[in-house]
Amino acid sequence: MDLTGISNQNEFFTQYYLSAIFEQDLKEKLQAWAAAAEAGGEKAPYDRLGSLRRDYFALQEGLQKKLSPAERMEMQKPFLQELLGCLGYRWRESLKETEEGMCPVVGEVCRADGAPWLWMIVTSGEAQEASDPLGNFFFAGQYPEDLDPKLRLLNSDLETLVTRQIFTVSEPPRWLLVFNLDAIILIDRSKWSEKRLLRFDLKEILERRESSTLKAMAALLHREHVCPDSGTSLLDTLDENSHKHAFSVSEDLKYAAREAVELIGNEAVWYLKEKRKEKVYDLDADLAKQLSEESLRYLYRLLFLFYLEARPEKLGYLPMKNEAYRTGYSLDSLRELEIAPLSTPEAQNGYFFDDSIRILFRLISNGMEPMKDNPLGLGFEVPLHDEFKIERVESHLFDPARTPLLDKIRIRNSVWQQIIQLLSLTKAGSGRNQRRGRVS
Repeated sequence: MDLTGISNQNEFFTQYYLSAIFEQDLKEKLQAWAAAAEAGGEKAPYDRLGSLRRDYFALQEGLQKKLSPAERMEMQKPFLQELLGCLGYRWRESLKETEEGMCPVVGEVCRADGAPWLWMIVTSGEAQEASDPLGNFFFAGQYPEDLDPKLRLLNSDLETLVTRQIFTVSEPPRWLLVFNLDAIILIDRSKWSEKRLLRFDLKEILERRESSTLKAMAALLHREHVCPDSGTSLLDTLDENSHKHAFSVSEDLKYAAREAVELIGNEAVWYLKEKRKEKVYDLDADLAKQLSEESLRYLYRLLFLFYLEARPEKLGYLPMKNEAYRTGYSLDSLRELEIAPLSTPEAQNGYFFDDSIRILFRLISNGMEPMKDNPLGLGFEVPLHDEFKIERVESHLFDPARTPLLDKIRIRNSVWQQIIQLLSLTKAGSGRNQRRGRVS
């Protein structure tokens, strides 16, 4: 399933779940929508979303004029009402009391006992600029003219208001749909402290109009899946499955870690014996202990790098957006080769993987500073277009002095490939579910 344009910010669901399991868990709901559309003639929600494309871009073009926030809101309101309608919600403007003022909402869903369940909040960004709904402010036109100005929450962005005003009311909603013409954000109060949320880029999604993306968006945002009239919500079911599969992945990773350490250790013994002709037929206790510790250190290095590369925006350490790093140095570039057949003895017994991984270890250990000297000798300093910077890791983990035994051996491509597969992919399932999924 193509999730381009849908951001799983700070892992609202686990990334493994979204990439490997999520599509299967939606299958029944999507089939029900398709069957209902075929029987009743009304378009399925995801098809209704896709049909908004022309109106959306026509509206965006009209909003290029310099308009006031109130004029922009009035101009885009019919489209936003239709957008919410595609997702099963009704536009009903009202004010909700908070500790310091009144919060304007454009709709809500209540539980059977009348308690708030979901609030819908719209904001308006600046003309000619895409904006984050959580970074926008309310404006005066969203309040009645006769409302006391002191009760208007105009001085804080919406992210601040969610934390300090909305989720602190005596009976707060569990869910928030915060949106403008650029994005829709789904917030679960129980995950807000870690800023875990789902963000939907409307321009990206409607411009591409990819069927599977529209289906995912409709399934994740539709009222009957977030706040159903009865039964457990689909969002809660997905969340439960996400946690369940996260446990499964952790069990797979325990198995993979043991296997990887054994592969590294066995390869070291093979290399010392076959290539260096050292007598290691019977490892003494000290040598065996050293080899075990160094193999474990290699494992931790790999897991650390997988973690950093999988979360470039959140952690901001490795330059995964830099093409030179991503294609020439990263572990991710090797993962693209993890299931490629090594069909010749040269490919199996070569050291491309080994060279690449050791270079990466050195980059992390020593750091990488961009070159400033102009290679053409023009007499002034300029950065090269493909340069990148990596801060040196102040840790014993990548200290080469801690792995003297492994640093004097080489690990063949065939062995490194097995190790990367173990740490990257879950074990294959049985029966129909035989596809292996990403661990990180």
